[in-house]
Amino acid sequence: MAVAVIMAGGKGERLWPLSRDRKPKQFVSFGEKSFFRTTVDRIKPVVGEENIYVVTQENRVKSVLKDVPSLPKKNIIIEPVAKNTAPAIGLAALKVAIWQGPEETMIVLPADHVVRDEETFKELVHFTFRLAEDNCLITLGIPPFYPHTGYGYIHYGELYKKEGKWEAFRVLEFTEKPSQEVAEKYLREGTYLWNSGMFAWKARVILEEMEKYMPDLYRGLMTIKSKVDTPEEKEVTNRVFQELESTSIDYGVMEKTDRSLVIPADIGWSDVGSWLALEEIFKKNQQGNIVLGKHLGIDTKNCIIWAKKPVVTLGIEDLVVVETDDVIFLMPKTHHQEVRSVIEALKRQKEFRELL
Repeated sequence: MAVAVIMAGGKGERLWPLSRDRKPKQFVSFGEKSFFRTTVDRIKPVVGEENIYVVTQENRVKSVLKDVPSLPKKNIIIEPVAKNTAPAIGLAALKVAIWQGPEETMIVLPADHVVRDEETFKELVHFTFRLAEDNCLITLGIPPFYPHTGYGYIHYGELYKKEGKWEAFRVLEFTEKPSQEVAEKYLREGTYLWNSGMFAWKARVILEEMEKYMPDLYRGLMTIKSKVDTPEEKEVTNRVFQELESTSIDYGVMEKTDRSLVIPADIGWSDVGSWLALEEIFKKNQQGNIVLGKHLGIDTKNCIIWAKKPVVTLGIEDLVVVETDDVIFLMPKTHHQEVRSVIEALKRQKEFRELL
């Protein structure tokens, strides 16, 4: 038995203006289904829908149930305020330990990623569940195919276990987003993987590591524990979360623990963390353009076009062009990691705040 915990509280700001505060990236779609619904459908055959838990904020619950109406409402875990991944995962682990038992294995999945090879993904998930029996913290690492500077990297060492074609390695270190030069070095060395943000462990084991490396978080979780499934739970959880630091699970636990393993996972993955990530998902046309919508391009090369209305371009190159119901957004592809600066500018301009 195992459960899945889907993290659905993010904002996806680098995909603005498609992703907004009122409808963040996990609930938008590049096809028939949203990222969130696709994530649920991907893991459902492995654990069953009744064993899928979703961590999100109160104002996202309607979107969760709209995308997956059959999801049991009791399986939605509310984080009162977004405090990064460590508190959210800690809250989920606490509840899984109470509801399903402390030895329950849980796989943690972001709600807004793309996995093109779903069959391989499912096989790897079963492998992670077997590894979790060794009381390890497991993460899936993506073999890099170019020197990406927008991802964190995992440096791995000796082989821990081999099972058929699957291998798990000891983690040497987690590294932050590198410079171009360092990313190229990682690629040459061949012992670095992209950090996918997908994890598996027993509920008890991650809580033990939080007690060791994040004692403030652990104490807060123990305060919540005594009130779970009581009328006081919401008020106590709100109070505890207000006082917690905003910390990622990578920084809070994974960079410190000596119990971590990584599995190279060649699964056609992308976190769709920026507009440029569409080049990892969609095929380019003969002019090197990715077009989602109706587009007439004259002397237009290497552009990304997302639009509801017909778009006509003349003599442009290496641009991102996005058209939604209420705004048109243009930027050079070289600026794809800087979209958050647009968000900050919109916040400062009263007449533009409706675009957030």
